[in-house]
Amino acid sequence: MHNVTGLVLAGGRSSRMGTNKALLEINGETLLHRTMRLLEQAGCSQVLISGNYDGYRCVIDTAPLGPLSGIAAGLEACQTERLLILPVDMPYMTSALVQLLMHFRFEGSGVSYADAQFPLLLINNESNREILTELLSSDTPPNQRSITQFYRNAHITKLPVSPKYRHCFNNTNTPEEWCQCQLLLNGTYQGISL
Repeated sequence: MHNVTGLVLAGGRSSRMGTNKALLEINGETLLHRTMRLLEQAGCSQVLISGNYDGYRCVIDTAPLGPLSGIAAGLEACQTERLLILPVDMPYMTSALVQLLMHFRFEGSGVSYADAQFPLLLINNESNREILTELLSSDTPPNQRSITQFYRNAHITKLPVSPKYRHCFNNTNTPEEWCQCQLLLNGTYQGISL
């Protein structure tokens, strides 16, 4: 499938983690490289990084306003029909779930899984760009500048997901969550089984 560009959201400050999440490693692979690999395995023809990383094809936010500005920069740089967005801090995500989303037929501006903001597959069109521009404008109150508001305005289709896969949508924002993630992915944690 060559009409999809992947976008890794990796431009955040990682303030709760205390270090750049994109550079954290699981089994010798950084989360940045792992997320890029998932998008490539799913069939993205190219992968962009929202953030500033040497040696990668990066898109830089025009204003540091969180994931919305990363998505807006990704859509501006996207030269394919669709943009598949995956944050760098979702270490439990699988290429199968990403690929299923890519192949799901939907009507509207985009598709995501129920009860999850990401991954998100967007149509690369003027309507989505206009919604993002409006939400990122200085006229929009900061409390309305959110992914949730974008979903409402863009009418994103929600794909149901089995409860057995819900853990795949968890992200890691704190050192405690990262420690649990490492234990889970190394198979030594007694909680959720992967």
